[in-house]
Amino acid sequence: MAEKFLAKTFAGLEGLLKEELEALGAKECRMLNRAVQFEGDIELMYKCNYFCRTALRIFWQISEFKFKNNNQYYEEIYRIPAERFLKSDGTLAVSATINDCIFATPLFAALLTKDAVCDRFRERYNERPSVDKEHPDVQFHVHVSGEQAIVYLDSSGESLHKRGYKVANHPASISEVLAAAMIKLSGWDCKSDFIDFMCGGGTLLIEAAMFALNIPAGFYRREYGFFTWLNFDRRLWEKTVKSAKIKEDVAIDFYGSDVAGNFIDIACRNVNRANLRDFIRLKVSNLVDTKPRRTPATVIINPPYGERLDVEDISFLYKRIGDTLKHNYQGCTVGIISSDKEAMKQIGLRPSKKHTLFNGALECKYCVYEMY
Repeated sequence: MAEKFLAKTFAGLEGLLKEELEALGAKECRMLNRAVQFEGDIELMYKCNYFCRTALRIFWQISEFKFKNNNQYYEEIYRIPAERFLKSDGTLAVSATINDCIFATPLFAALLTKDAVCDRFRERYNERPSVDKEHPDVQFHVHVSGEQAIVYLDSSGESLHKRGYKVANHPASISEVLAAAMIKLSGWDCKSDFIDFMCGGGTLLIEAAMFALNIPAGFYRREYGFFTWLNFDRRLWEKTVKSAKIKEDVAIDFYGSDVAGNFIDIACRNVNRANLRDFIRLKVSNLVDTKPRRTPATVIINPPYGERLDVEDISFLYKRIGDTLKHNYQGCTVGIISSDKEAMKQIGLRPSKKHTLFNGALECKYCVYEMY
């Protein structure tokens, strides 16, 4: 029988995530708010963690039940054979989300869940797991809505946006998951040069190079939540890792620049950590002095919004971006994301595609322009 899973993502990326999951072999995919429900086997769960670029977490559903009161809820949790995943002297953590149910707070639902799991161990093995909120062997997640509860195991551990290649952080860094989504939504086919002339810490360039070279999203990560489960199948995991068809070279280049030398230093450190210095070329440069070496090319930038980086005249900056694109980037496809709608008007171009995306809590417009 197929197992049930839930993949979490950012608002607006559900469609992209569904496409990724289906390409990996997921069945019965159904889009929810900031998530996609799907079915498959444990090998698929490993693949989704390793290959998915737009997923934040992969949850494995281990129980679903209805209940009327606290006692019923406790009994249903108690019945879950947690010893399949967790050692009696292991560690666990429980998180919960609630919606219109008998529990006053998510914390109470989490505590009741923890008590039921631990009581099962104590009564069966005379030993119980302890709580470790930072690095548990098994992370349980409970979603309670009305009189229905679903219990998941968090197979990812740390959020999947933490790819493992960042050794230095830009002060207004973009999420790796959002960067991957922007690249996909631009329509870039990995056959033309990729440019970011406001590259900051280099996230967009690294994600683009990973796309083109077919490097899995999880290639640089050292651990996942399921590594510490009792039922972790190391041979199956190694098979998953070996199934990646990474390319040794591509016939395109990746160009990054920034006016701030300290940001280029950050980008260089991240590019070196990702072992992509042979592909990504970085330099300090004012945006108006940049141009593609050859066209067509794809340009994607994440300019300041005036939120985390102070800009003296943001409207003037966006006008300069627009003027530079018109004069220097004819024949290119350009993607720009920003939460500043008024500043975006200063670009002075009509987008061919427009998407609503979220950079953290900020609602942004992501516009794609064709520079004829």
